[in-house]
Amino acid sequence: MKKNRAIIIGILIFIAAVGLLFYAFMPSLAVFTVPLWKWFLAAAILYWLIKKIVFSNVLANRLSVFIPLALAFMLFEPEIGALLGKGDDFVNNGYVILAAALLDAAVWIFFRPRNKKFFSGGSRTSSAGETITVGGSETNGEPLTFKLGSHIYYADASSQTTLDMINQLSELKIYYQNTDTGDTEATLYLNIVNQLGETRIFVPRSWHVELSTENSMGSVNCRPDGDVTTRTIVIRVKNQMGDVGIVSED
Repeated sequence: MKKNRAIIIGILIFIAAVGLLFYAFMPSLAVFTVPLWKWFLAAAILYWLIKKIVFSNVLANRLSVFIPLALAFMLFEPEIGALLGKGDDFVNNGYVILAAALLDAAVWIFFRPRNKKFFSGGSRTSSAGETITVGGSETNGEPLTFKLGSHIYYADASSQTTLDMINQLSELKIYYQNTDTGDTEATLYLNIVNQLGETRIFVPRSWHVELSTENSMGSVNCRPDGDVTTRTIVIRVKNQMGDVGIVSED
């Protein structure tokens, strides 16, 4: 709670600084010319935005900010119109709200939570602040889900032949261990959804990577196979405005 309060205070101080700069360079935007009741409503909308963007546990909620932004625009439309020299009512507010609602609906469709369960398995935090998870297993068939922050996942190549993962707004590194135990010729499968995240998949140089992608406004890169391949890993990537790379360290 104290950390959340500190973040809110920091954001409000930043906004106050921006307001002072507006007052210095554009006196027409001075807060003293705006009715006090508008600032109370603006504070409520600001709190709504901060709560959605900073403290929501669901990616779709973090990105669904168009309705509060539209309400803020409607609240200060006369001031914005005066600044632009276009009058007090220069936009049809009905269209603004409708467009905001459609944008929020689109965001929810693209990034709605498809699962609510997280992985089980041991984890610890490194000195660099990364969450390190060793092994782990699917919970009731749900994908392993990583949200925000930095994560390292060590997959067991001898037992976890199929993995389903979701990375949402985090930096995720995936390593395979125990590559020389068990059935070393069994094909491995990795299905990963990367939403506004950065994912790096580390596989041995001797493995053949069979890659299929569904990329939307992002990048997916894969290192070339070496001269000798001893095992196949099938990687299916669904990337949404993120960055995915399949690399080898050796």
